[in-house]
Amino acid sequence: MKNISVTIYTKEHGRLDLTYEEYLTFDFDKVTRHRTDSPASIWYYQDGSIEREYYFINDKMHRIDGPAESWYDKDGSIEREYYYINNKFYNKEDYDNLINEMKSLPKSLKLTHQEQWVREL
Repeated sequence: MKNISVTIYTKEHGRLDLTYEEYLTFDFDKVTRHRTDSPASIWYYQDGSIEREYYFINDKMHRIDGPAESWYDKDGSIEREYYYINNKFYNKEDYDNLINEMKSLPKSLKLTHQEQWVREL
């Protein structure tokens, strides 16, 4: 398995602007969006501030410690957030309930690593 990042720039008005970053994993003949410690896809406004972030594990929208998809206004404030576990959308209340339920499990039953959640759910 090999991890790489792809960075895309667009050229407008004679300058290059960071537009997009994607973190990918190559495993044999399969390429997936995958990153366990930060967003796997990041989109930027022309001024370099973050427009959108997406968390992926094994090409599935997934995050157990916050929203898997976040959109930001140009001033950096959060415009909207979406919660996913194993590519399944949850509203904020259901997501919080599921995470709290997971936290209350006996330690021997907890899935502590994000990749385990994706495999097991």
